[in-house]
Amino acid sequence: MRPLRLSIQAFGPFAGKEVVDFTSLGASPLFLINGPTGAGKSSILDAICFALYGETTGSERTGDQMRCDYADAELVTEIEFEFELAGRVYLVTRSPDQETPKKRGEGTTKKGHAATLVEIVDGEHKLLANNAKPVSKAMVELIGLNVDQFRQVMVIPQGKFRELLIANSKEREEIFGQLFQTQIYVQIESALKDKASGIRKEKDEFDNQIKGALNVVSVASEEELKEEQEKLQPELKQSEQSYQSQQQQLDEAKKQRNSAQELKQKFVQKVEIEKALTEHQSELPNIEQLRQKRAKARQALTLDLPFNQWVSATKQFEQAEKSVTEKQLLVVQTKAKVEQAESLWQQAVKNVQVVPELSQQLYQLEEIGKKYRILDDKQKALETAKQAFTKAKVEEESFEKQLKELDTEIQSKRAEYEQTTHAVSSLDAKRLSLANVVEQINVRQSSEQLIEQQSKLKQAVAQSEKRYAEAQAATANAKKDADRLEMIWHTNQAAELAKSLSEGDACPVCGSLEHPQLASFTGDVVTRAEVKVARDAQQLCASNELEALKNHQSAASNLGQIERELNQLLTKISEQSIAELAVLGQSKETLEKEIQTLASMQPQVLKAQLEALEGRHLQTKANLEKSIAGTADSKHAMTVLETEVASLLEGVSSGFDNVEQVRAQYVVVKKQIEELQKAEQQMQQQFAETQKQLSAIESSLNDALALQKQWSDEKQSTEKAWLEALSASSFENQDGYLSAKLAEAAIAELESSIRQYEDKGASLKTQLESINGELQDKQQPELEPLEQALTAKQQQVEQALQSYTRLRSRMDSLNQVQHKLSALYAKNEELEKAYQVFGTLSDIATGKTGARVSLHRFVLGVLLDDVLIQASQRLQLMSKGRYLLKRKEDRAKGNSGSGLDLMVEDGYTGKWRDVATLSGGESFMAALSLALGLSDVVQSYSGGIRLDTLFIDEGFGSLDPESLDLAIQTLIDLQQGGRTIGIISHVSELKEQISLRLDVEAARTGSSIKLVA
Repeated sequence: MRPLRLSIQAFGPFAGKEVVDFTSLGASPLFLINGPTGAGKSSILDAICFALYGETTGSERTGDQMRCDYADAELVTEIEFEFELAGRVYLVTRSPDQETPKKRGEGTTKKGHAATLVEIVDGEHKLLANNAKPVSKAMVELIGLNVDQFRQVMVIPQGKFRELLIANSKEREEIFGQLFQTQIYVQIESALKDKASGIRKEKDEFDNQIKGALNVVSVASEEELKEEQEKLQPELKQSEQSYQSQQQQLDEAKKQRNSAQELKQKFVQKVEIEKALTEHQSELPNIEQLRQKRAKARQALTLDLPFNQWVSATKQFEQAEKSVTEKQLLVVQTKAKVEQAESLWQQAVKNVQVVPELSQQLYQLEEIGKKYRILDDKQKALETAKQAFTKAKVEEESFEKQLKELDTEIQSKRAEYEQTTHAVSSLDAKRLSLANVVEQINVRQSSEQLIEQQSKLKQAVAQSEKRYAEAQAATANAKKDADRLEMIWHTNQAAELAKSLSEGDACPVCGSLEHPQLASFTGDVVTRAEVKVARDAQQLCASNELEALKNHQSAASNLGQIERELNQLLTKISEQSIAELAVLGQSKETLEKEIQTLASMQPQVLKAQLEALEGRHLQTKANLEKSIAGTADSKHAMTVLETEVASLLEGVSSGFDNVEQVRAQYVVVKKQIEELQKAEQQMQQQFAETQKQLSAIESSLNDALALQKQWSDEKQSTEKAWLEALSASSFENQDGYLSAKLAEAAIAELESSIRQYEDKGASLKTQLESINGELQDKQQPELEPLEQALTAKQQQVEQALQSYTRLRSRMDSLNQVQHKLSALYAKNEELEKAYQVFGTLSDIATGKTGARVSLHRFVLGVLLDDVLIQASQRLQLMSKGRYLLKRKEDRAKGNSGSGLDLMVEDGYTGKWRDVATLSGGESFMAALSLALGLSDVVQSYSGGIRLDTLFIDEGFGSLDPESLDLAIQTLIDLQQGGRTIGIISHVSELKEQISLRLDVEAARTGSSIKLVA
């Protein structure tokens, strides 16, 4: 990633908008970010980190805490960062949670955390992500580093150098595991451990499962289970045979009982059939009557055709006769209507003869109406002209009044403007005085704050000095105790050796063959472990003493800085004779009120109001002149129309007063003509229609008379045929025929009833013959003895079944337990095999065997070796060949995690020692080398990750000039390899060695950034 442009607005100490154009520094530059303490150098890195991930470099401050207190309330806190990655250009914009003024009313409203990420392609912005979390996620995917990794390898903030260097093995495991994404190995360790633990737990449950299975059948051991199975087997077999024998006997008894029940049921059926046959024969007389009725109905069917023909002809003749009568009456009625319609038509013809006279009246009314319409139009125009004249006159008077009022208002406003202009001329001087007073108040407040800080820091220095003295005493006491214990231990060791010495043997300590004074035991027993504990306690006290010294030096340094700043302010107060804070506050309040009063006068507003009044005066004057001309025109038009109306009134002479009366009479006459003509047409049409109806009715009457004659003949012929057929039948008269006549359905119903009777009788006779044949030579059986024998046999079967079921259930339970035990032994054998695999793998992966190094730490150890190779090359150069970084491979005491601890090899002594023993400057060089080596290895292991940029925040002040030159040379080598290197420091020597600078300048109203090339 290579930065191109950074825009910082209302962020950190930057009150306005500051833009850093990295492209103006050249390709892959080495540049210095310089400025006094607190100016905002680190805030530039905070802005970059916040834009990318929504977090600052130190993570101590959140985004909403980075809002600049000097910024204008309307100015939104926002960061824009444009960068290049893999040949593509991206722009990320982010603003934190912040309070902004409401657009309406007073108070503020909360503006939420917002972010956008776009790719710039040919000048156009392509949106990649929107909102805070999606943008942060997209940045991790683009760069390949999360925020913690970014802080470690690209932006190294204040205090983070030594953190990584002196971290213990566990802390370094967390950092490297995140950088190199080795969590998969931790997951493998956990998975193997869980698997092995699960198998071990299942194996531990084996004995309980065996015992539980035996308890189910209430036996104490597997041998007892087997004995009971062998004992139960013959009993079960004998019980089963007994049950089967009893069941066969029961089945035979049931068979005998069922046969007897069937025989007895047949005797009952015989009685029922005989009874039903007797009842059936008693219905024979009724059936004979139905047969006679069926015969008569069939004979009547032969007379249906002539009878129906005669009846139909009679009905048709009666209908035709009725139709003739109706049509004869209608002919008489229609003739009367024709005569009436002819009379009405003749009267209408007579009435329409007055239409020509009425048409002449209509023409005269039209002529009179035209004259009245012209007069009416002129009168309306005259009325409109009068209204226009009146309106114009009123408007003219209104404009005259407005003009007088504007003259008065202009004179008053001009006087007010001249007075305000004179008063406001002193506003700038008042504001200058106020700014001077505010600056003096700030000086006074700063001095009071510094005095308060000075008092607190003096207390802190005293406390830290006391703690340092206490730490020194604790270290001396711990050393004294450790020396005493070690001396006792050595003395006792010598005494132990002296016990085995004989005269003439060489002393293992000094080699002497003579032993005039052998060492003796002191009486106190001290182990090597106790000596080691005492030395560890001494080392801990020494570390605490060093830490207390650093705290004391830091507090003293802070106190000196505060006192120097306080002396500067007190000198300034004395030189400028700055008044007390209360006096300054009163002066400030008085000036603010005066300025507020003068600012509210706003002479430019009064001037604008005056110009507006003068413009209105000119417009009103023009409107008045226009209105006077309009009034004269309106009066002339009104006079012309009055003359024309008077002339038209003289020319109109008739019996009408106005045009409405003429129009009403015209409508009456025209309507009378239309009604007469319409009435004549209607009467003529009605007369023609009645004549047409009469002709149609007379034609219909002739048709009805012919049809009457036809049906009369048909009636006579069908009546004769019917009487002949009746006389030839067995019926005495027509009533006899009608009484015997039945419908087809009724005849079918009779036949069905007769057939059912005959079928039922035949069926009963057949059943009786069949059952008599079956019961021949047989007697009714006795059921009660058979039922008693069956009941006794059922009880015997139930007893045998209960015995067999009990034994079978017990045997099944024993067999089930036997099968379960076999399955448990098989499963246990499988668990043994599985545990041999997974248990061994888990012990190896979690570091419980061999060197006791876990799989995850082993992998990280290999990666750390690669990092230390790269780091040592740079550290050796910066330390002039003295130091190399090494990994401590010896296992730590006990079973604690180890394998990632760092040591430094001192080329001057040839020994390895802990990195914590390095001085401040040496620690900085070692940490810088480690960070650069880590950056190289992360880049090589991370595939697509390109670490083209490195920002380093402070640390150079701890180096001597020669070491500083070596460190700078190392960074120059990196820069020449194509990297952009940014250094944050206020070390003056760096200004001479690094020509490119971003100077951060502090001021009372906020800091600013200036590029120095």
